[in-house]
Amino acid sequence: MTLVIDTHRLPEPDVVIAIEPQGEIGSSDAARLLRERFTMVLAATRPAHIVVDLSAVPSISDSGLLALRTGCEHAAANDTTVAVIAAAPAIRDRLSRHGLDRLLDQPDSR
Repeated sequence: MTLVIDTHRLPEPDVVIAIEPQGEIGSSDAARLLRERFTMVLAATRPAHIVVDLSAVPSISDSGLLALRTGCEHAAANDTTVAVIAAAPAIRDRLSRHGLDRLLDQPDSR
């Protein structure tokens, strides 16, 4: 399955951008696309917050987790917060095991 990533602004008072991958984030190419999307969003909009909606992601590899971590670090360096929403239980577990559980379902994430 090919990874498609939709990006759009959410109707919030601050600039909040949603990144919505659709498909498996299993290959190094898919991970690169996710990393590049963070870079593009940060350069183009300087958002206050990024919401990563994983509702259409059935699985994520170690390279995908690294891409998410790298994107979050890049966002933090630009004073942008990140939250991950709608992750499947198996993905939530992987995020937790890789120290990314702090991103899960933050109260102001949507």
